[in-house]
Amino acid sequence: MAETTPGTQLPLFTDAFRQALADALQKALASTWNVQASSENVSPADGSLCCGISPSGNLPGNATFQLRQSDAVFLAQKILAEPPDVSAEMTEARKQAVEKFLSQVAELAAAGLKTHFGDLSFQVSTIEPPAWAGVTVALTASESTAASFSLQLRLSTEMLNAVPVSGSDVPAVFAQPEVTPAATENSPAADGNLDLLLGIDLNLTLRFGQRSMTLREILDLSSGSVIELDRRVQEPADLLLGDKLIARGEVVIVDGNYGLRITEVSDPQHTAAKGVLNSATR
Repeated sequence: MAETTPGTQLPLFTDAFRQALADALQKALASTWNVQASSENVSPADGSLCCGISPSGNLPGNATFQLRQSDAVFLAQKILAEPPDVSAEMTEARKQAVEKFLSQVAELAAAGLKTHFGDLSFQVSTIEPPAWAGVTVALTASESTAASFSLQLRLSTEMLNAVPVSGSDVPAVFAQPEVTPAATENSPAADGNLDLLLGIDLNLTLRFGQRSMTLREILDLSSGSVIELDRRVQEPADLLLGDKLIARGEVVIVDGNYGLRITEVSDPQHTAAKGVLNSATR
């Protein structure tokens, strides 16, 4: 196993994928799983299912997910709600279920790394085990029922060295703009900058509610399916600017279109200003 160098950011990636795996398991299986990460004494997952992780955006390099066949079958049985069977083999249906799940894990990890790398996505596909240099981390997931499996995450040296440890050495493509006292949110300079953006068109989102669903429930959706949200009819709907809540109100019909009668505004100048600046700089 290759050793990390002073320029690597192994904990950054490990924490993102560890949390992503825990969240994906909770959503897919509706149960709490504890995920531990270790890069010590990780043996190769021979005869395994291997999925390549190809980043798009500002992150170079490659990564892979690898599971031993027994762990892959175990995970597939969990996802598909099949009874446990240690003699079961990896079928095409089970393989596809695991691949879809790993794509969800990668998507959640990309969201967790967005702060460091900006807009980022991961494409997951089945590949042969790669030969490039890197570091392998074992993500061991265990359930309260004592059931457990191990998912190996392999990160290429190029990916690990994407962001140096020293903040002063961060490449320009990843560097964050320096915030000076003259550019703080409440300063005159910030107000002047906001004036320059007031004519920009922005997309607002009306949110009626939300719902967490397991992967199995999502795969079972079809035309005519009804999804119950977490909000009652008489409760106000949310008005969002990006991911910022700026107002709430009653849903109305205006000339045959949905509309919103505002009943509550959430600190409009501060929230809207942040939303405008964030949207305009993306």
